[in-house]
Order: sequence, then C-alpha cells, then structure tokens
Amino acid sequence: MDMICIGDSLTYGYGVRRAQCWTELASAMSGWTLRNHGICGDTTGGMLVRLREILREKSGGERCFLLMGGCNDIFFSGSSTGARENMAAMTHQLFAAGEMPLIAIGPGVAQGHYPSAWTDLVDFPEAAEEIERYYAWLERFCSSFGVRMIDFRRDFRDRDGRVRTELYLDGLHLNPEGHRVMAERVVKVIGVMERETMNP
Repeated sequence: MDMICIGDSLTYGYGVRRAQCWTELASAMSGWTLRNHGICGDTTGGMLVRLREILREKSGGERCFLLMGGCNDIFFSGSSTGARENMAAMTHQLFAAGEMPLIAIGPGVAQGHYPSAWTDLVDFPEAAEEIERYYAWLERFCSSFGVRMIDFRRDFRDRDGRVRTELYLDGLHLNPEGHRVMAERVVKVIGVMERETMNP
C-alpha cells in the first residue's frame, strides 16, 4: 500500500535529513511506501493543486492519501477559512475519485520558541489560538464525514498538557526525535488499517 502524504514543511521534514523524516521512518517501520509530497511554506491551496495533479496520474496499486496542512494559511492570512475550504475540497475530491483520505492534525506550535525570521510577519500567540480552533473544526469535519483522522497532538504533550519542547527544532518544526514520534503514531494507524482489511 502506498500512502501519499501531501502537506507543508512538517510533511517535507524541514531541518532534518531525508532519512530522519517521519515519512521515511514510517516506510521502513511499516513496509508501506510513504510518498512525500510536502513543500516548505506551502498552503492548503498549493496542496489542492498537487492533489489534482496526482489524481491525474494512474495508480499502480492500492493507495491512500494523508492530508496535513493549514497552519501556513493561518500564518499568512490570520484566518483558517481558506484552510477549511481547501481541506474539505480535497477530501471530497478524493471521495469522488474513489480514493481513501486521511486527515492529520499536526503536533501544534510550541509558544515562545518561534523562528526569528517569521516574527515580523506573524502574530504567533494569536495564530496559535486560531490553529487550535482550526484543529477543533477538523475533528468535527472528520466525525461528520467519516474520515479517518491521525491526531499527533497527544504525542507532543506531557501528562500535564504541556508541549514537549524537546521534540522541536523551533516552535513549528520538529527535530529527529520529533519525527520518530510522528512515525510511530503513523505506524500504529497503519496497523489498525491492516487489521481492518483482514477482518472487514
């Protein structure tokens, strides 16, 4: 089974070597092929364009699509409206094409540890609040339309609900250990999907 992963820098693996990226690690751990279509700095609008291009290509076998994005939409516009519209559009286009969508909720931001190059562009405290509202909407969306969801947030919080900053390069991107944690979560979901296939 191929998993087509479409997203932004968190999918691409900004700041780590290719072999350390969660998609590569999960491929090695699961036996599936995770194809990385992440682009640093991209928005869900860009993801929608790439999805359409991929859907035009003939598939050589079984596949599913993991969609993870929306934070850059919020950073650039201050709103999650575009992200909601595009994630909904991508999901329904996959359904229409007979493909399986999965929606991933990212680890979230670690407040106070943001990239210095972005601080003149983004009001991070305000953006962090909007991201949480967006994530809550994604949960409702997945529940309403029966979309499988992967929620990475639980792995990036300690027992007291604090963000595990030791897993981040900065407030947005993950270090190699953070990518390993993401890979382990994906492999658990893959295991569930395989068991469901064997026991429909």
